Amino acid sequence: MQPITVDINWLNQLFAPLRDPKTWESAFGYSTKEPWFFTEFTFLAVFGVFLVFYAALVQKNTWRKIYLISFSLFFYYKSSGPFLGLFALMILSDYLFALAIEKQKGIKKKVLLWLSLSYSLSFLLYFKYANFFIHNCNDLLGTHFTDRDLFLPIGISFYTFQSISYLMDVYRKEIPATRNVSDYAFYMTFFPHLVAGPIVRAKDFLPQIFTPQIINASLYKESLLRILTGLLKKLFIADYLGKYVDIVHELPANFSGAENVLAMYAYSFQIYFDFSGYSDIAIGIALMLGYRLKENFDNPYASSNITVFWRKWHISLSSWLRDYIYIPLGGNRKGEFNTYLFLLITMLVGGFWHGADWRFIFWGLSHGLALAFHKAWMQLFPSKSTRWYSQVFGTILTFHFVGFCWIFFRATSFGSAFASIEQIAFHTQWKDFAGFWISRQEMAIMILVAAFIAFFPPQLKERIFQKTQVLPTFTWILWVLIALQIIIQFKDDVVQPFIYFQF
Repeated sequence: MQPITVDINWLNQLFAPLRDPKTWESAFGYSTKEPWFFTEFTFLAVFGVFLVFYAALVQKNTWRKIYLISFSLFFYYKSSGPFLGLFALMILSDYLFALAIEKQKGIKKKVLLWLSLSYSLSFLLYFKYANFFIHNCNDLLGTHFTDRDLFLPIGISFYTFQSISYLMDVYRKEIPATRNVSDYAFYMTFFPHLVAGPIVRAKDFLPQIFTPQIINASLYKESLLRILTGLLKKLFIADYLGKYVDIVHELPANFSGAENVLAMYAYSFQIYFDFSGYSDIAIGIALMLGYRLKENFDNPYASSNITVFWRKWHISLSSWLRDYIYIPLGGNRKGEFNTYLFLLITMLVGGFWHGADWRFIFWGLSHGLALAFHKAWMQLFPSKSTRWYSQVFGTILTFHFVGFCWIFFRATSFGSAFASIEQIAFHTQWKDFAGFWISRQEMAIMILVAAFIAFFPPQLKERIFQKTQVLPTFTWILWVLIALQIIIQFKDDVVQPFIYFQF
């Protein structure tokens, strides 16, 4: 009788990658040049495994918290490696400073606040702005200081602002200092918002640690819809538009005025869909885990004036600037001149927060001047007109002002920005738009699709969202498959990092 043999070669091939050291090096190593982000397949695969174990711990508050903190620290390590130690040091120092601030009164309390804020800001100022100050010192004073070879830790701008808001809220007695260091660590490290926001306030998030949302079918549907929406915004729209934007802004003088105008439109939609897409994914993942983050965008391009725009664009940052810069300076309580001055200072801080470059400062100054001008205009001409044509005109004017300012935000230098503006001002011909439609029809259609979505009435968006929530489960499977197919068809082989990772 012939012995029975079993071919197990397929089994060896299946587990071969697990025996390869490079597999484990890739899984547990880190890359500061290629940060780990939500649109990467490796993250989605690891997150799927993470959810399996999370489901077993979701009812056990302490173990759930420890598990989430551990995964969040691993998530940050994958992008910033040893800078995880710096982040942990800031968390510990904030925790201790807040306890000390709460116990003190009078001048001691104020001194401790300034010490804690200076300590938190010192890391951001060094890693993000050291070379900016060196360059400007050399230019203005004729010195010869050399650049520092610095890596900007991922998310430092966001978690520094979260740190400041926590310390300020404790100082103002708006929240008590948390007694458990793990609670504060959970708030700071929660991975959905860790590297690119939204900027989360401790008073909004800390209570959820003890009373998270009940995870049910409705919550899963909402979270899945937000994640899919974010992926489509990023991979289907933003990255596709970014291809054309990159080409034009490499040498804007080589392109016609019409092409530069369309690049302005394309970048306006690219940055909106890129960043709001990230926020949607972050909010969706947080919901899937039982935590609700606040909205970060509310149809900003449909704003009828610049003041409304800043209430709807990057809401977590604009509200942070209002509550921790504008109001502490005096807000509108110290006369008209100071009100305008405080607006300018606030938006300059907002511009400088985005990047260590004079282009960002100019961008912030431009928006500050626009806010001041709008406030002055409303005081001189307090119109209460709500006629549709005035709203439409205001929306068109606001969108084009914002788009114009985005040129400085996207350009590689002031020279490049002014070259693009010069082409728009002096070399724009209507026939070039027709030529663009013929030569780049797919890109033109994508710009129109992006515009349609960006200006789509928010009430109808909400109605569609509510209708989608009650669809049968089998239709959800169909929608997921369609969304994934669209993403696969349109995404690049190399997924571009989210724009706000650089800030």
